[in-house]
Amino acid sequence: MLDAVVGSVIMVIATTTLFAAVEVIEKGFEGAGRQPLSKREERLLERVGRADALDQQQFWRDSLQSLPREVLLP
Repeated sequence: MLDAVVGSVIMVIATTTLFAAVEVIEKGFEGAGRQPLSKREERLLERVGRADALDQQQFWRDSLQSLPREVLLP
């Protein structure tokens, strides 16, 4: 009987931890791509031909801000 209670407590703790981990991952995806371009990213864009700041910001808006914010499972 005691084994069943201990097993149930372990299952509850494991399930709660799993839900907490999923929530942290979702918050990470939510904030992804919302920061402005770093200096390193700007230099990389300059090397591939997007030299001016306006062109770089257009790339940021078109490519990074429009990405989905949710994890879609198949």
